[in-house]
Amino acid sequence: MALILSIVLLASTTITTRTYGFSPISTSGHNVRSSTSKKTSTQYNSFQHFMAKDENDLLSAQADTLNAALEKCQPEFIKTCRVKVGVSENGNRLALLATDNMKKGDVALAIPYEDQIVLSPSLALKEVFKDVLPKKYDGWTGDNGILAMMVLNELAKIATDGNAGIPLPKRKPEASYLISAWVEALPSPSEMKEMNMNMNLHPILWGEEDQETLQSSTTKKIYRILDDMDEDSAWLEENIWSKDRIKFPETVTMKKNGGETETYDCFNPDGFAWAFAIATSRSVFLEGSSRIIPIMDMANHADIGVEEVQTGYMGTFGTTKGSQLRTGAGRKYKQGEEVYASYGPKSAAEYLLDHGFVTQQTRSMTTCVAEISFEIDPDDRFYDDKLDVLEFETYDSAPMEPLQSFDIVSEVGRDGEPDPAMIQFLRLLKLDGKDAFLLESIFRKEIWEFMSEPVSEPNERAVLDAIESACSKALKSMEGTDTGVTSDDDNSEEIDPNSPASLCAILRESETRALSRTMEFVNREKEALDLKVYYQERRLQDLGLDSEWNNPDEGGSADAYADDDLGFGQSRAPGSLDW
Repeated sequence: MALILSIVLLASTTITTRTYGFSPISTSGHNVRSSTSKKTSTQYNSFQHFMAKDENDLLSAQADTLNAALEKCQPEFIKTCRVKVGVSENGNRLALLATDNMKKGDVALAIPYEDQIVLSPSLALKEVFKDVLPKKYDGWTGDNGILAMMVLNELAKIATDGNAGIPLPKRKPEASYLISAWVEALPSPSEMKEMNMNMNLHPILWGEEDQETLQSSTTKKIYRILDDMDEDSAWLEENIWSKDRIKFPETVTMKKNGGETETYDCFNPDGFAWAFAIATSRSVFLEGSSRIIPIMDMANHADIGVEEVQTGYMGTFGTTKGSQLRTGAGRKYKQGEEVYASYGPKSAAEYLLDHGFVTQQTRSMTTCVAEISFEIDPDDRFYDDKLDVLEFETYDSAPMEPLQSFDIVSEVGRDGEPDPAMIQFLRLLKLDGKDAFLLESIFRKEIWEFMSEPVSEPNERAVLDAIESACSKALKSMEGTDTGVTSDDDNSEEIDPNSPASLCAILRESETRALSRTMEFVNREKEALDLKVYYQERRLQDLGLDSEWNNPDEGGSADAYADDDLGFGQSRAPGSLDW
């Protein structure tokens, strides 16, 4: 969502702009990337604090065109609009500005889920690319890869006056005008690649050396994303784009508002990378799907007092479903002030990989997050039984896969306790030996609930060992990573806080804290294993068989319960109800 250019952020501010991003797909085998990319490592130096006048004039012209399109689309396509597009005073390129005073909780912008002005994967697969892509096309890059194809299609249509691209979906003139103005206002490939205007380059555009540093600075791996993009673009190039270069041109020439022209990579790997970055940084996940909602995507991020874009009902009778941007419970705006949104609760790595920046709240290290993954071993003799439990007995709406990734958190006021869902998964993963009887079919409907509490001391120790091993491995992978940035650097005041070296250092420090705090918790838990209540003891308690047994042959009295008329394991004598 938000915008690509930004000035160096002061340490005290909580306002940030999203650049270009993507959501990593969890796969294995990406520790070393064999790349054919022509990118080379770049020296990053960004200390210009203000946009050049001609750039500012171009952005103003783009904002004017977008605002004219906004007016034309009301009220049919835009139900509530108390904002306009303008040049951000915070250096965040374009922004949404309040057109009147708004109090807390007001709807600033409401846009229906209308296919004429909203880009979605379902629109792409069911209409636009219906006769082009395979019926069950499922790329490695997921929804965002399909949205990237939609962005390229709109670019091709607009740049060639409809002579290229697929002429779908059909749009009314005012909707076409909005989409055209939106595409022309997107940051161009040259804007996204050149180190000018203090721009925050997205990791996908970094040089190979910086990408390698990032790979070893976080538990979320950029090589996974780059490999997935390469796989998809190579397949599309071979099977779709190269088959019809009239419809899918390799490059197009765009004319900007200022009259200048620029050649864009379009339906080729470089064009796909640009569109993929645009799509993932600007999309929002609503109603079970990622969507790009033009104009809504112009909202920049703030850490505090604002809300995420959400689904709501709008229109005269309040029956039309769509996306809404509210002012939030902690914000009110005066006319002309910039209106912000939250991009959601994400880790430092997720913000960088999704949006190309790290928030000020993340930089403060009050909340640090890392990711660790676990997989049920295919050689496990109970593999099929465990998969059966995950598929049918976990969560009806989203059955669990044998490979799972979990966030671990270090936060002020928390002791480093891991996610209970991770512990529950690991207890099943480590179920073995004498505990394996729980995998019998008689327990199949109850076993997942059983895993929410300690099973046995050996099982619990194995779970804690697995967490400790995963954290230790992640920490070791970050050792020796050199970004050239240290906290006691004599030239620290001259270091750009948004350079790749600085951002990698932030990620490394944040995740190291989370991993270390979790290991501390695990070590404390290991010392208290004998104090936990395990499955067998809980089962005896449920059956009332946990009372102490006095054996008459060893000096115990057979009449020990005589005074109370109770037998062993009983809480009352038969027929002795006290009415």
